[in-house]
Amino acid sequence: MTASAQTRKAVVVGSGIAGTAAAYRLRQAGYDILLLEQENHLGGRMSSYTKDGDGAQYRIDRGASWLSHNYRPMIELLEETGLASRMLPCSNELGVLRDGRVHRLSFVRPSDLLRTRLFGWRSKLKAVNLLRDLGTARRVLRWHDMSKAAGIDTENARDYALRRLDRPLLDYLVEPLCSTQFLVPAEEVAAVGTFCIMWGTFGAASFTFDGGIGQLPTLLLDLPLMRTERTRVETNAQVTDVRPDGDGVRVTWESGGTRHTENTDACVVAVPGPAAAGIVASLTDDQRSYLDGLRYTSDVHVTFGLREAPRETALGISVPRVEHPDLCVVLFEHNLGPGRAPAGRGLVTLLFRHHWSAERLALDDTRIVDDSLTALRETLPGLAAHIVGHRDMTTVQRWDRAVLARPAGGYRDLARFTGSLDPRSPIQLAGDHFSYSTTNASMTTGEQAARRIISAAGPTT
Repeated sequence: MTASAQTRKAVVVGSGIAGTAAAYRLRQAGYDILLLEQENHLGGRMSSYTKDGDGAQYRIDRGASWLSHNYRPMIELLEETGLASRMLPCSNELGVLRDGRVHRLSFVRPSDLLRTRLFGWRSKLKAVNLLRDLGTARRVLRWHDMSKAAGIDTENARDYALRRLDRPLLDYLVEPLCSTQFLVPAEEVAAVGTFCIMWGTFGAASFTFDGGIGQLPTLLLDLPLMRTERTRVETNAQVTDVRPDGDGVRVTWESGGTRHTENTDACVVAVPGPAAAGIVASLTDDQRSYLDGLRYTSDVHVTFGLREAPRETALGISVPRVEHPDLCVVLFEHNLGPGRAPAGRGLVTLLFRHHWSAERLALDDTRIVDDSLTALRETLPGLAAHIVGHRDMTTVQRWDRAVLARPAGGYRDLARFTGSLDPRSPIQLAGDHFSYSTTNASMTTGEQAARRIISAAGPTT
């Protein structure tokens, strides 16, 4: 279709932070927006909900739980939209379990690596190599597109750590970082992934929102610019086909048993890579094969609302694989700030490595909760006893596509994929398949997709 002289239209598929950022930028440029979301809630993996306990209410994040001041594009968007006042500080500590003891490191002070008793002096000397290599990697890391890292994508994180660092740094730093971020061990992740994690978190304070991490997509959609008849939002809308149609795009979706079609000037598809491969008809065979082949790890995690908060100052405790094969991190979400749990109460989430979650996706909640507490007793028995003694509420969440875990060579594959895309196409993709699985990276890919559409179409009148 050809846009009228007055108005252009765009459809955005997916209401996660990539989709909502794209919708905001397109609406800002004068487009009418139709935002389609397959779930019954907005926000995707960046969303939150409330759960009642005994006379108390807990706010739970479905996916991401905290943000970093290293996320400059996100902070700039918050400042631009007047939403920066909604940011709240939270704990800046991450604990690492070793031989039954928790060693706490600060996100704000990378020098903690040199002061901590988690490592001996030989490992601390080797850690200087990691900081130097991170400095080199920073030159090619880009939030909206990590394909520039193809040139340094030569080995997995385990091999890198054994070559440039040492075994303790692998076991108690690199592997826990990989498991916490990607839910798989270091040998299944490109070394670039380790640099991405450190680049995104080290040296800067953490922040969150009082209404949970899901406030950001919600707040964007609630801006005056978006709350007009020129923005339509539909949930429970399953998009089945996106294809070129003349000068524009035809989008087909199903909702309530009814098939719908929208002819539009442009479309941003902001869903996980394999889902995009299934609905975008204009992809080449190579492009579709790339998206279909992306590995998203599974995540089955358990959250406990507690009548009394545990005595812990850290945002989370990472459990290295040498300490336990399944449990990878314990999050103390009440340390994210007010609003997660009533004063004095606790909110604790147990996250597990991919293999544990993949085996339990279809199990009932009771079995999953029992298995999770068994793993916790084997690592942090005092915390397990505290949860059992003060449990007020329990909820289980399942994600079959939670986090993108690129193996060694994955960033080189990404470079070939991005090089094959047409930046002037009216159909643009957005999501973590251009970067890595963080809210900030996903957001910037949405903005980038919108900018390409706006640039190709020229200014609106």
